[in-house]
Amino acid sequence: MILAALVLAAQAPTPPAAHLGEIRMHLFYAETGQLSPDISPPNAFAGWNTVIGGGDATGHADDLVVLAEVRTEGEQFVERPLSIVARGARGRVLGQRRFASVLTSAAGRAYQALWLNNVTCAGDVQVTVTYGAETRTETLQLHCGE
Repeated sequence: MILAALVLAAQAPTPPAAHLGEIRMHLFYAETGQLSPDISPPNAFAGWNTVIGGGDATGHADDLVVLAEVRTEGEQFVERPLSIVARGARGRVLGQRRFASVLTSAAGRAYQALWLNNVTCAGDVQVTVTYGAETRTETLQLHCGE
């Protein structure tokens, strides 16, 4: 009986490996409660004085939401750590979050989030996402001035 179980386990198809997908970044507009379209590179985005607002219906933004996508085929529970770290000037950590595992949807996607408060004048914000052996870094420019 034990031998039969081992044979069946050996014949079971191995689920496809999960991998890191897109990194997305969205501003949170406090006046409307809306998120901006994705502003992460290579999207065109001018992050100058975002805290003041653009004079349009969106208003001002103080916060940023970072989304890390994990992709695979179908619904899977993957016990592989994912971490998101955001750094500002001189490597100062603005925020970080670690997930021990990921559950993907039937479509094979999962999104993990890091919310960053009051960062729209932080200068260059470097976001690094690590998923298992994969690492990806993107930098967003959020500058303020007169």
